Amino acid sequence: MNFLPNLAARVIGKPLIVKQNKLEIVLSVLGERIGIEAKGPVPSDSWDPEKSLTTYTADGIATVPIHGTLVKRVGAVEAMSGLISYSQIETMVMDAATDPNVRGIMLSVDSHGGEVGDGFDVVKTIRQASQLKPVWAVVNDAFSGGYLLASAATRIFIPQAAGVGSIGVIAVHVDESKADAQAGRKYTTIFAGDRKNDFSSHEPLTSEAKSRLQGEVDRLYSMFSMTVATNRGMTDEAVRATQAGIYFGQDALSSGLADQVGTMREALDQMSQSFVEKNTITQSMEKKKMPLPQDATPVVANSGLDHEAIRTEMLESFRSQANEIMQLCQIAGSPEMAGAFIAKGVSVEDVRKSLLACRAGGGQEICSDIKRGTSDPSAKSGLFDACAQLANGEIR
Repeated sequence: MNFLPNLAARVIGKPLIVKQNKLEIVLSVLGERIGIEAKGPVPSDSWDPEKSLTTYTADGIATVPIHGTLVKRVGAVEAMSGLISYSQIETMVMDAATDPNVRGIMLSVDSHGGEVGDGFDVVKTIRQASQLKPVWAVVNDAFSGGYLLASAATRIFIPQAAGVGSIGVIAVHVDESKADAQAGRKYTTIFAGDRKNDFSSHEPLTSEAKSRLQGEVDRLYSMFSMTVATNRGMTDEAVRATQAGIYFGQDALSSGLADQVGTMREALDQMSQSFVEKNTITQSMEKKKMPLPQDATPVVANSGLDHEAIRTEMLESFRSQANEIMQLCQIAGSPEMAGAFIAKGVSVEDVRKSLLACRAGGGQEICSDIKRGTSDPSAKSGLFDACAQLANGEIR
């Protein structure tokens, strides 16, 4: 099956997020079929179906490959030519993000970009996945659309000889009218709607059509630069200042487009180590019976655990601790202090010490026969009421 006409329709006259020399290669593949002179030998990349699949490490890291030219959709024959669709990438990321045995996601990016397609939607998917699990990227050349996807990762590693950048949008129009005349062909197009025939390859591009195409290129460029700026914590001006240039190794760090020079092995090792550190923090917090901070939530690879039961148990422990803190503050005559203690995750023992220190400074004695839940309601402040509701599960 010849897919070149379909490829031509997806390349010519369309804004693309692709590195310029990659576009030249695509145009050389199309060659004389669309009236373009080939500018050199066409590289023939061998296609290995195994390289297009997610791989998994023993400690639960899913490596998602983003290799090849990015397109909106792809068939088997096109995939063998080095194309990968946005839907494939999105599916691999979502599968990894929802797999209970996966603890982290590593994007392996080796792409010079391609069609705009669903690229910005896939970026959103990657960012959403990073809310569930760490998502890092290793870039072995991530240009244009390839870098757009890589920028969605929370940490980017780049090998010394690899490059990033080409943050820009490009479009090509092919005027075959002179070639048609030399071949004795003349095309007459009948159409309705003033813009219907704007980008015909058999006629010169009108100034109005060029202006409209430039407007779309500019619109997509704004989306591109702002997305990268948001993902990388940069300003839009800083991203635009790259002028779609490319940066290698250490220069990529200086430009703000990468975080660390390193290989895939080094990135995997660091992610594995982060799991160990996170588990250490989790265990320490649990021993102190303190509520876990959001960024220290344990990542559990064993799908046999009852996560809801664990969450319920932790919540009950928090409520019990909060209730005890409120009673201590109520007894000490300082119910307004309870909210701050609870919010900061201060242990019951440390609360007791703090209140005893206040007593030594002239506060009232902390001793009472009042049992939990039987304190005088008239002595409670509005804050104390809110804390009581939280401890009793009335507020979540």
